[in-house]
Amino acid sequence: LLVRVSANQLAVALQGAELRAVQERQRLARELHDSVSQALYAIALDIATAQRIGGADPTRLEAILRDARALAETGLAEMRALLFELRPEFLIKEGLVAALQRQVAAVRARHQLSITVEAKEEPEAIPAIKEALYRVGQEALNNIAKHAGARAVVISLEASPGELVLRVRDDGRGFDAGKSFPGHLGLRSMRERAASAGGVLLISSKPGQGTEVTFRVPTPSEGLTELRPAETRT
Repeated sequence: LLVRVSANQLAVALQGAELRAVQERQRLARELHDSVSQALYAIALDIATAQRIGGADPTRLEAILRDARALAETGLAEMRALLFELRPEFLIKEGLVAALQRQVAAVRARHQLSITVEAKEEPEAIPAIKEALYRVGQEALNNIAKHAGARAVVISLEASPGELVLRVRDDGRGFDAGKSFPGHLGLRSMRERAASAGGVLLISSKPGQGTEVTFRVPTPSEGLTELRPAETRT
């Protein structure tokens, strides 16, 4: 019986891992389509327009070339962020703070948001917790860019004995958590990610007053290299 239960648990774990891998590939494909491919298409249109204008309208030609350069810089920032994520060891080699900075650079370039990162130094944590923190921060930024209508965002990462706290605050339109609102799927994804790491996700928002996402996660004791299954929290 014990062997059968263990086999069932392993099968469920493997299915969950496969599902997460498929979802991650789908997300990366969407990111490529929504960012890099669209930037390249827009650059191609700018070049075609510039060729038609030639020297007939130098002022307009200069404006088009500036736009093409801005699009290229945005696409480059997006591609760097995506390539960074595709390396399995990116959080181990580069660190959580560097990963957040790269994601911020990509979102800042694409959406012209003012984003400040407040993180003094790289936190001490196992890779699984760092990835959970990174993914929650990434999803929070995506939600803000798509739905918040914000102008400024502050991301802070704080470490205290036995705990790490990630906060993402924006000055956007906010929402009523008791009603249906754009971005609710992103919030569900963040909650699931937080729970998988044994942490807690708190959302504070009111219409017209922006939103704050807080992810608190305990850091395992020294010597532990992977997460143990956590009890369900309510």
